[in-house]
Amino acid sequence: MYDYLIIGHGLAGAIISQRLLERGQKIMVLDQPDSNHSSVVAAGLFNPITGRKMFKTWNADSLFPEVIKFYPRLEQILGAKFFHPIGIYRPYAAIEDQNDWEAKRSDPKFTPYIDRTSTSRITSHKLNDPSGGLFLKQAGYVNIVKLLNANKKLLIDKGSYQEIMFYEKDLMFHKEHLSFGDLKFKKIIFCNGIMAQKSQWFSWLPFHPVKGEIMDIELDRRPETIYNRGVFILPFDDQSVRVGSTYQKNFENLEPTEAGENELKEKLSGLLNEAYTIKGSRAGIRPATKDRRPFIGKHPDNEHIYVFNGFGSKGVSLIPQCSKLLTAHLLDGAALDTEISISRYYSNYPTELKK
Repeated sequence: MYDYLIIGHGLAGAIISQRLLERGQKIMVLDQPDSNHSSVVAAGLFNPITGRKMFKTWNADSLFPEVIKFYPRLEQILGAKFFHPIGIYRPYAAIEDQNDWEAKRSDPKFTPYIDRTSTSRITSHKLNDPSGGLFLKQAGYVNIVKLLNANKKLLIDKGSYQEIMFYEKDLMFHKEHLSFGDLKFKKIIFCNGIMAQKSQWFSWLPFHPVKGEIMDIELDRRPETIYNRGVFILPFDDQSVRVGSTYQKNFENLEPTEAGENELKEKLSGLLNEAYTIKGSRAGIRPATKDRRPFIGKHPDNEHIYVFNGFGSKGVSLIPQCSKLLTAHLLDGAALDTEISISRYYSNYPTELKK
């Protein structure tokens, strides 16, 4: 008898599985490796200052200390290197940005995230940064593929991982447990990204999937940090340089497109003023949500069914803290914050499905 069956082994499934193992829970993770994994193609950025207007990320003061603590500890557990806190350089769009951030340097709300500022161009690359820019700390990227591969090995070694198609119609409910095939378990957690839209239990949640495309490019010199304004330029640890990302709300398939590549090239021209060579492209679908907050918690009608999903493009930043909160909720009875709990959408649950 397993305590938890976890559906999906993207970043959400991998990290909640680790949290539950650390609390002595017996788990089984089911994964469909041929399905869309936004985690596999994601750049893996974590960035405390985001958006065109350079706002502090929602809940940053809780999220980023956990990011900085959790991933290095997970590296030790898994025996793999995937955490790269290499910082981000954000060129100012105008002299007003320079004035604004020079003032914020001494503001306690921002000092944990500001490494330094520059009031003139940096010389590492030919960037469009005549007014200088902001160097951020508690920022960088996670090589999600390396994390998932190392976590998969650990789960296999523990007998807690299977690659198998999961069909909800085959989930059976018994008096004291649930079952799927030969597997018996007490609770199930859906961490299956956009597939949850088709779920009989969670299709009523307002997912707003977004397609994202990334280009691989080659530069004469690899950056030592991430450049980010309009698009990011990321020196990945496989020696590639990645540029992204697009945000397409309407899309027909999972393939990279000429339109996406053209959009990235246009945005890149506003940041970089030197030649580059395009080496390839990739695309994925992010499980974003209507209010840009995760979907976490118990199904309104079934105490055995949970969801851990909806992290959009900020999964690397959100999942460590959110997985900690869900684990405390499941095992200690701690309440989930209403901003992340699916209880905020219980009113959407169709009347005909209610018991």
